[in-house]
Amino acid sequence: MILPENMVKVEIISPIKEKDNVVKEILKLGKMEPVEPSHPISNERIEEARRELTPIQDHVNKIRLIIEIAGATIEPSGAMKVDSAWVDLAKKTAEEASLQEFRYKELLEEIGKLKGEIDVIKAQLTEIEPFSSITVNLSRLYSLERLEVVLTLLTKEQMSKVRERKDVFVETRETSNGKYATLLVTLKGKVQLEALLKEIGARKFETQDGKSPFEVYSSMKERLSELEKILGETRENLMRKIKENQRELNNLYGRLLTVRDALSLLSKARVSDHFVQIEGYMPEKFLGRLKKSLEKFAFVYSVTPKRFGEAEEPPTYVDLPKSIAAIESVVEIYGTPSYWEISPLVFLIVTFPLLFGLMFPDVGNALVLLVFAVFFHRYGVKKGSTNIKNLSLILGYSSVVAMVTGFLARDFFGPLPVGGLKEMGIANVSGPLDSVWPVPVSVTEALSPLLPFGEYSTSTSIEHTIILSILLGAIALFVSSLLGVINAIKKRDSEFLLFEKLPLLVIYTVPLIIFGYGVTDPSHYFGKVGELLGYILQNLLSSFHPDLSTPTSALAYVLIVWVEIGLIYNWLAKAYILRKHEHMATGSALAMGFIEGGFEAAILLLSNTISFIRILVFALAHYYLLYAFSYMAYLAVGTPSLLSIATSPAAIVILIIGNLLAIGLEGLVVFIQDMRLHFYEMFSKFYEGRGKKFEPLMASVEIS
Repeated sequence: MILPENMVKVEIISPIKEKDNVVKEILKLGKMEPVEPSHPISNERIEEARRELTPIQDHVNKIRLIIEIAGATIEPSGAMKVDSAWVDLAKKTAEEASLQEFRYKELLEEIGKLKGEIDVIKAQLTEIEPFSSITVNLSRLYSLERLEVVLTLLTKEQMSKVRERKDVFVETRETSNGKYATLLVTLKGKVQLEALLKEIGARKFETQDGKSPFEVYSSMKERLSELEKILGETRENLMRKIKENQRELNNLYGRLLTVRDALSLLSKARVSDHFVQIEGYMPEKFLGRLKKSLEKFAFVYSVTPKRFGEAEEPPTYVDLPKSIAAIESVVEIYGTPSYWEISPLVFLIVTFPLLFGLMFPDVGNALVLLVFAVFFHRYGVKKGSTNIKNLSLILGYSSVVAMVTGFLARDFFGPLPVGGLKEMGIANVSGPLDSVWPVPVSVTEALSPLLPFGEYSTSTSIEHTIILSILLGAIALFVSSLLGVINAIKKRDSEFLLFEKLPLLVIYTVPLIIFGYGVTDPSHYFGKVGELLGYILQNLLSSFHPDLSTPTSALAYVLIVWVEIGLIYNWLAKAYILRKHEHMATGSALAMGFIEGGFEAAILLLSNTISFIRILVFALAHYYLLYAFSYMAYLAVGTPSLLSIATSPAAIVILIIGNLLAIGLEGLVVFIQDMRLHFYEMFSKFYEGRGKKFEPLMASVEIS
């Protein structure tokens, strides 16, 4: 998991008559991604396979769409027998797919027509809605003897132009989309309102047969309701029909995917009069199995590419257990690791759920998120969406950790159920769960520097939490910078190492020393860190006369000098890069180098380190939001009684609203902030993410 799997580039040469057996064995193994041959035996390709690939992909899309429309689960399954050429199997499978598609053609066409008509009516309703309260027939309104009246929909600019006319009465009402439903009135023959509208680029609002907007709007709403009812019935009919053939459809879908991958493999092959050549990448550990499966059909030759420096970089494959493979989707949002890079999955598996749990410590709220993650995962399975399934699993893992931190913090849908009114400082009344809570008060009190909530929270514990939050950040930033140096060494790029990554390691070692200094005396950890921070501030204010009287004060001065040297190093390194690669003049390179490598780096050193205080901020925000709603629930009752709060409809509604806000809003924000800490504070120090994901071709059904 630290590095992507070792890949080998495999070249397979076989007699042309054995090409279909070779493809069959490759698909059964399912661990090879084909590429164009580096040294082709000819320029000839299997054109028939390339021609059949497009219609097969069309059938894959159509069958998938049919299953999705029916709301059924997309799950390739079943088996197929490969007893003829893959091209012939493709034609046969395409014919079966055409028959299946024809079976549902009428229902699909009817659904398409209904959806089209519904969309048209919705668009018309949007246009009529601003005037839907007018009950007068427009034919009558537009044919008055003495007045000329026009209804129109105007933008803000158009309305301003109309208001400039002193001979036109204007009445407007703003609509939901930012436009203005406008009534224009003038004396007959004085102003041609239609000409005025044409001049400003607007048009007169009209209805069919001059009916009133209210009448038209009502009839169209009824028609929309009827169409939506018919659409629902048609979909149910389609769903019923598809579910009757669910197994058959899933098998067909799996065979289509298998045939598609076989044709993709053949389309990249090169052929001569007697031989076929296939090349591709695969993990080295599967090479033996491939050679054994092909020993009767082909000759297999393999080469092991270097981690860095190849003209063609191998795809990246990180082998993870299925239970934690979902976390890879977070990394892929940033980018796939390059073949030579250390994978960030190593610590992301631990840090992502841990930081989420520290920022969202509540058993009840986390339990709701876990239930949501389960339903979200089922939805992803039903839709066949890997991204949805992975994100739901990550949310599930994070929710479990949040439940653990919630148990430690003694929080269950806020402070009332466990701490009760006693925790809120109102009355000496503990919550109903206090006596059965699995974590004793002594443990929560001991962990108050990490989870500073409730009656055990003090200003000192919050200060300690700030220090611990920054310590976590300092460790993460140092490890990230160290990984950047290791990656640069693996990349064998000395310039990248000396002028990009090494300066960052020098700079980000300082916060680790400062906030790790307390481990020299663990029993007085916070005091030692506070002492060192005090000396750093003192020596900064008296730089020319530093205090070197004690080892701690001397270390403080050394760290200040260390940062200054690191920033100067980074400044000169940036200037060198700009001078060499951007061809800047020396003065300009030094100036820009100072801005990017000196000033900006100093700001980032401070902001990146302090940024981890958000762990505390979000945890406190979560706790005190529920604390505030709990207090409002108490005020709604007016008596210091948990029973009164639990039986008051107003108090229950207040508590439900508070928890929904915490779960919906804070849960989302914490998830996003967790990703932000990884992407911007950590990944930016070492991770490039410019690799290509390993995408092997495989059999989606069992083949024989």
